[in-house]
Amino acid sequence: MPGETIVLGKDVSYTGISNVREGTITTTFTEIDKTVKGATTRTIVKGWAEQTLELTCVDVPGVNEGSVVTVSNTGASGHALSSVKFLVTSVSASEPLDDIITYTVSATRGVQ
Repeated sequence: MPGETIVLGKDVSYTGISNVREGTITTTFTEIDKTVKGATTRTIVKGWAEQTLELTCVDVPGVNEGSVVTVSNTGASGHALSSVKFLVTSVSASEPLDDIITYTVSATRGVQ
């Protein structure tokens, strides 16, 4: 089933991480097959939601795997993101020859 991607802008604040340039939250859902025996078509329903967070930082983010980042949306975008906690699953650095070093932080909703 299709998910939803939210590009986080100026009305979003991050706690537990530094130097965030941009962020994206993606929501995807599992699919549950609810087809009954003898049916001529398959019935698929939406299952458990999973949210992932991707952040780009312009300097050392100050987090590592296992850290917690809190996202708060101060705008009225309609997405329930008031103090949502994400568990950092990976941190990677990009060091191009002729540009600034950036860090990509990936996280999933929930904490250990």
